[in-house]
Amino acid sequence: MIEPLHDLLLNWKVHPSCIETVDSHPNVYKVKNLGKTYYLKKRFNSSVKMLEEEYLLTTYLQESGLTVERPLLTVSHQSYVQQHQDFYSLYPALEGKPVQVYSLASLKKAGTYLFQLHGRLKQYVCKYEVEEWKVDTHLREWIAVQDPTSIEIWGKGFIGRLNEWSFSYSKLPHQLVHSDCHPRNILINEERVTGVIDFERIRKAPRIADIGYFIAGILKDLVQQDKKEHFECIHTFLAGYHFDAALTQDEKRLLPFLVIIFLVQYTFFYNQKGYSHLVSTYIPFINGLVDNGDYERAFQI
Repeated sequence: MIEPLHDLLLNWKVHPSCIETVDSHPNVYKVKNLGKTYYLKKRFNSSVKMLEEEYLLTTYLQESGLTVERPLLTVSHQSYVQQHQDFYSLYPALEGKPVQVYSLASLKKAGTYLFQLHGRLKQYVCKYEVEEWKVDTHLREWIAVQDPTSIEIWGKGFIGRLNEWSFSYSKLPHQLVHSDCHPRNILINEERVTGVIDFERIRKAPRIADIGYFIAGILKDLVQQDKKEHFECIHTFLAGYHFDAALTQDEKRLLPFLVIIFLVQYTFFYNQKGYSHLVSTYIPFINGLVDNGDYERAFQI
């Protein structure tokens, strides 16, 4: 696959000296050319409208003062190259590395950066229609199987609370959100946020959808760590976001269960993939959060 990419990159007048796949991301290629680094991303289930919107949005965000990953234009002034049903976009590498070591300083700054991003996204006017991010849809589908297994029976225990939560959540103001805002998509250098990447999946939802997804990503990574560390990370990240009293009481009330929804979705996904060892770890972990009063208190800032 690497060799045909050389011809593909000519669309950007890039003559690579090195192309390599990125660990855990088989459809992302790291490209080096004349001392510069780029990332070539193969997009599945995308469309011309989605890719054009990504370029318009990231251009707007850069012009408004935020550092974000923006696709380069080809020699024909497009932000993508289409080959059959697949699309490719090329991005200059941004400074920094994905959040992997959760220092409290970096988490607080990541929270503040996300608050600033949401402020810009709220003002942006989309050229094309953007779909709604229905965060509980997949969970309901997984739980509602006809021949329930033990994990579906466990999941049904959340349905009553999920129904009540969904009603209140739907009443929150909706806006444009990143919708893939996990820790790997926020870049850090020496505890300073240097940018946000992967804007292809922008959708509309309450802004706490991004916040909850990021917190669920932290907890997923720290599942083996002490609960005190979990709660400290949650509180610190939210303190960064809430530095200007940003969150409403309703948002803070709904956030803890939103995080649980994302963690339960991860559990069902791992079960679907056959990762039984992860499922056996996540179920007691999630149950422990639900039963721990300190968990919900971590969201009160």
